[in-house]
Amino acid sequence: MKSLVERRRQALVVAVLLSAAGCAHPKIQPTATQPPGPAQMAEFWIEPADLASRDLYWGAGGSENAPDPAGRFWFLSRDSKGYSKGYEVRDDRGLVWSVKLGDEAQSEVVSSRLLWALGFHQPPAYHVEKWTLSGQTTWAGPQSQARFRPDLPGMKKVGDWSWHQNPFVGTPPWRGGLVMMVLLNNSDLKPSQNAIYELERPREGAQRWYVVRDLGLSLGRTGLHFPPRNNITEFEHAVFIVGVEGGKVKFNYSGRWKELFRDLTPADVRWTCERLARLTPRQWDEAFRAAHYRPEVAERFIRRFQQKIAQGLSLETRTSSRP
Repeated sequence: MKSLVERRRQALVVAVLLSAAGCAHPKIQPTATQPPGPAQMAEFWIEPADLASRDLYWGAGGSENAPDPAGRFWFLSRDSKGYSKGYEVRDDRGLVWSVKLGDEAQSEVVSSRLLWALGFHQPPAYHVEKWTLSGQTTWAGPQSQARFRPDLPGMKKVGDWSWHQNPFVGTPPWRGGLVMMVLLNNSDLKPSQNAIYELERPREGAQRWYVVRDLGLSLGRTGLHFPPRNNITEFEHAVFIVGVEGGKVKFNYSGRWKELFRDLTPADVRWTCERLARLTPRQWDEAFRAAHYRPEVAERFIRRFQQKIAQGLSLETRTSSRP
C-alpha cells in the first residue's frame, strides 16, 4: 500500500514530466452552435431570487439530508486517489455517502456554499468533526473531520465536463464562475473535478446540472505542485488582482490552465463581486460555521474575502489595482 508521501512524489514526477513535454492547452470554445437560452443556461446557473436569504449553514441539501454524526457509517470501500483519502460508506438509513478526510473537508464545504449562494448548482455537502467508521475493516473506529456528500436517489452523476469546452463558454455566468475560482484560490480545474448530474425531477430550473465539484483545493494559495489549501495565512497573503491591461484583468493565479483567465474583464469581476456583496454578515458566518472553523479563523477568511470583493467592485473606475 502506497503512503501519502509516495503518492505525492509520484504525482509530482508526473506533473514535471507533463510540464517538460509542453502539453498543449485545450482550445477554449463552446460545444453548442447557438448561445444557450434560459432553459439551457439553467443547467449551469440560475439567478437566485433568495440570494440574501439562502441558508448557508445547511447549504444546498438542507437539514433534512444532513448526516447524523452520532450514527453508524458502514464501510463499503476506500478511496486513496488524490490528495485526501476517503471512504464510501452506508448509514443505517441505507444512504450511501462519499466521505473525504483531512483539511480539504472544510474548504470544500465553504466553497460549495458560496457557489450555491450565487446560483451555481451544488450537491449537498456537510462537514462532520467527529464520527465513527463501522464494519470489518482495518480502518474501523473513530475518525477525524470529514466532508460528507450523499448519493441521493433521483440525482445521478453521468459524466464530467471541462471549463474549456462546454455549452456555456463565453457567457457571463461561465466568466463569473471563473472569477469565483480565482476568488476561492482554487487550483484544481481539471474536468474530473466537475460533474454532470441527471435529476429525476427538475430542480432549480433544470433536470440536468453542470456542477463545479470537489472544491477542496481552495482557500489557500494557487500553484501547480501541492499548493497550500485551507490555509488562512496563505489566503491572506495571496494577491487577487495585479491590474488591468488592455481591458483585461490580470490575476495573480498560479494554477494550471491560466489561459482560462486571460480574457476576463472588469465587468466579469463585477458580475461575481456584486453578487457576493449581497450576502449578509450572517450568511458569511454560517458558511464558515457549517465547516466548523474556529471563530477567529473564520473572521480572517471573511475579512480577506471582503477585501477581494471591494477590489473587484473598484475596477469600474480604476485601471489598475493592488490589494
